[in-house]
Amino acid sequence: MTGDAMRKVRTGQPLVIPAGAYNAFVDAAIDHRSRERNTTGDPQRDQNQRGVVLVRNDTPGELPAYHALAIAGPLIEPGDGDQERTFQGRTPLIGELATEDSPPLSFVVAQQAIQPGELGRCVLSGTTPAKITLLDESDTTCELKAEETLLTTSPLGGASILWKESGTGEKWAVVELGRPSLGRITTVLGEGQLIPTEANRWLYPWVEARLDGDPGSETYLRYVPVPDGLSSQSPGGGEDPARMAINRFEAHHCDDSVPGTGFEGLLGMGPVCDLPGVLHDCPPARSLEPRLAPVPVGVTVQLTCERDTKGNPVWVFEAMSCIEIADPADGDRKFNLIVPGGGG
Repeated sequence: MTGDAMRKVRTGQPLVIPAGAYNAFVDAAIDHRSRERNTTGDPQRDQNQRGVVLVRNDTPGELPAYHALAIAGPLIEPGDGDQERTFQGRTPLIGELATEDSPPLSFVVAQQAIQPGELGRCVLSGTTPAKITLLDESDTTCELKAEETLLTTSPLGGASILWKESGTGEKWAVVELGRPSLGRITTVLGEGQLIPTEANRWLYPWVEARLDGDPGSETYLRYVPVPDGLSSQSPGGGEDPARMAINRFEAHHCDDSVPGTGFEGLLGMGPVCDLPGVLHDCPPARSLEPRLAPVPVGVTVQLTCERDTKGNPVWVFEAMSCIEIADPADGDRKFNLIVPGGGG
């Protein structure tokens, strides 16, 4: 279309509309109507479109609708000329089967069946129906596990589940992508279990808890377990080590200490013994040893959901470490420390 075809008409001149100008007017009207329908006539559709991207299925088989793929990167990388403009204006993604090294929460949910090597519409961020594997009815989030295309539920820390079918197994759900759960809950700890491969570290069972708001209750304003709340138990019963929590403070004392420096030693006796004339026989043949102890049962803590180097969720809390005094020469008999002058 030439510049003359779009030339304005002065007053009194005959109106002659070239084909190029008329077609341009029609295209503009169609575009305006489409924009108006998407923004004002159907706001839900416009909202959904914002989080939809084209994804190429790089798996060997067909991806069913409402299944998920891990994001492997953009289909078109930035370059020179047309390639640069294509990258800026339209960025299809590559979808692949998730692996152990896939970044957590980096996945899309297909809105249609996608054949191998073909492009299809997928939700990257926003709300979408999805097929999930529901492990526990109390799970509130979901993630994409290695070698799977169905999202798998988790207690907390993944993509939020807004609604799900009852029961367990393969179920329908409505999930929200692009905004992970905060992963923080209040819990009451159970008895710590020593980690066999670690020193001074324990795994702690836990149950979700809230303050009792009933003034007539014996546990008023105390933390009590939430009925059907989250916990470290597996769906089949029993504690699940993968869901049990660790104390971040204990990580500072996980290695065997140097004798004389504190834990499992003589609490500073090493440097003292190096001073001339302090003790004739130092360290003494029998001495009390301070040792790290697990957090007591019933302590209330806030759990946060972190990620390990494999991208798996790990429950972590912070609580001051307890110290106990033991006598190794007397069967590791424990001693209670009494502070005089406490009153009462």
